[in-house]
This record gives sequence, C-alpha cells and structure tokens, in this order.
Amino acid sequence: MTLRTCLVRLALVFAFTAALPAEARGWHESGHRIVARIAWDELTPAQRTFVSDLLVRHPRFAEDFVGRMPDAIKKLAEDDAERRRWVFMHAAIWPDLIKEEVKSLGKQMVGAGGPERAALEQRFADAKKYDNGLWHFDNKPIYVDPYTLPAVTPAGTGLVGVQRALPAMIKEVGDRGLPAERRAVALAWVVHLLGDSHQPLHSAAMFAAGALPEGDLGGNRLIVTVPGSSAPVSLHALWDGLFGADETAEAGLKRRVVTSHPRRRLLAELTAPAGASVEARVNLWLDESYRAADANVYSAEIRGALLTAPPAGATTPSPVALDRGYVHAAKQVAMRRVALAGYRLADCIGGAEAQR
Repeated sequence: MTLRTCLVRLALVFAFTAALPAEARGWHESGHRIVARIAWDELTPAQRTFVSDLLVRHPRFAEDFVGRMPDAIKKLAEDDAERRRWVFMHAAIWPDLIKEEVKSLGKQMVGAGGPERAALEQRFADAKKYDNGLWHFDNKPIYVDPYTLPAVTPAGTGLVGVQRALPAMIKEVGDRGLPAERRAVALAWVVHLLGDSHQPLHSAAMFAAGALPEGDLGGNRLIVTVPGSSAPVSLHALWDGLFGADETAEAGLKRRVVTSHPRRRLLAELTAPAGASVEARVNLWLDESYRAADANVYSAEIRGALLTAPPAGATTPSPVALDRGYVHAAKQVAMRRVALAGYRLADCIGGAEAQR
C-alpha cells in the first residue's frame, strides 16, 4: 500500500468515526418495531387493552405519538386495532426518539439567545426528563489478547445501564400504586430495552492491547466493510441494520422471524428457572447476548485484525473486510435474538397485566 493510499484510508476512517454516536440505536427502528410486532401478536385481547390504555396516558403522547402518526393511522378511531398496534410499535422506538430530540435541542441552543433560547431551554428540560442514554447498553469486556492487555475498567462501569434499568421498568409497569403516566413511560422503556438487551453489541465490547486498548464501545469504534457496499460502516451499525430500514417490509420480516423461530422451538430458553427474579431473568438475556457477541459478532477475521496495531497516528483500527458468509450468519443470529425478545416482551406484559 502506498503512503498516499494509506493516508486517504485513514482520513476516511477518521471522518466516518467522528460522525458516530456514543452508542447507536439497537436494531435501528425496524428491528425494534419487529420485536414489538412479535409481542403484539402474542398478546391476549385483555393484554392488548392493558398496554393500549396505558400508553395513551404517556405524558408526551400527543407530541411524540399522535404528532408522528401517519395520516392513515391518525384517521382511524382511537380503539381501532391497527391504530393501537401502531402506538405499541412506536413505543419501541420512543426512547431513541427522545434521545435524538435532546441532542438536537442541545445543538440548537448553541448560539441562540433571548426568547428563542428560553423556549429551547424549556423544551430541552422537558425532553431531558425522559432521556436516559446509558440505559440502552451494558458492555461487558471481551479481551482479544487478555495476557498482554492491562486490566481496564470499561467506561460507565457502575452506572445504571440496561442490566439495572430494564428490571426496574418492568416492575414499574406492573405497579398499580404508581401514576399511570409514569407507568406509561416505563412501558415504552420496557418495549425498547427488551430489544436492546437482545442485541449482542449492547452487552459486549472488544478490547485489544494494540488496536483498542480502551475498547470499541460495543462495536462503534470498529470499522468494517461488507460486500455490495463501498462505504465503511461501524460493526455496531452493521448489526443494528440487519433488518434494514424499510417500514413497509417489517410485516414480512416478522413473519420470516416467527416462521424460522416459533415459540415452541424456543421453550427451553423462554422458560425461566423456577423462582427466578426479574433481575435474574434479565441477567440471563444479557448473558445470551454477550455469548453471541463472543461467538458470532467478533469473528476470527476481526480478532486477527485487532492483533495488529493500527498504523502510526491512527486512532482506530483499519477497516476489517467481512465476507458474505459473515453477513448471512449475522442475520441468522439476529433473527433468533429478535424472536426471543418478542416472546419475552409478551411474557413481561402478561405478567404485568396479571398483577391486578
């Protein structure tokens, strides 16, 4: 490789990495909505009424739900089954939407003054009440070269991540002593975090002494290329995007997922140990995701590349070329994880609805 080619590649990687968020959206919007769609189809009529009646009490329902409804959905009666399903699936992406709104308002406040800034500050404060950016993940380290890498405490250790947030939100949904508005917010978080907890790169991060001594932030700092695309992408974004971004294709993708992974074939994993607490169950789900990251996400090609130090001056490893076999295998793992998330979400809602 010539010096010019090397510099161009490094510049491209740097530009791409600089644009990456601190953590990406688990499964993107389509993946999260597919999880919710699987759960919705598993719910009884009483359970659907339970979640629908709760979500309309969401304190930002008019702004963040009705305000984002497609016209065709908005025209339907409030008790229409299609409208209620849309609201439930929208709840699956609401935590990401509120996170993006907080970021956007923060940028808008820079340089703003007078009444405009006051209005932005008010909107920012209102949105920030519901944004919990660290809840979306808990990245347990995986060491590609554990004998040469000094012990590192991952950033955020000890803070509230999905391991602690998800059980707390599940309990709030079923707590009839809490205000309905608070339980509605908790329900939206449960629908979302069930998806996040089953995305392998929301439970693990790779550390390598030469290439990633401070970790890859759940695949966000590890750049890969895939066949059919000339643009590099983060490993996290690759896994987030395995279900695409076409909302019209989601119903068909959901059918493929449940056909390949019907509940009856996953009973061993869906049956919690007798007497297991909600915390213990969430730990099991995260452990599954962690093991999937270790076995399937961080492939031999990725590990081998990370054993080589990046070029001088580079802040991230060079892009790792992944083949079609990797992408195909990743999609199979993702389908199974999303199926489990959907069934478990339905079970969580069933448990909460039963607490009368």
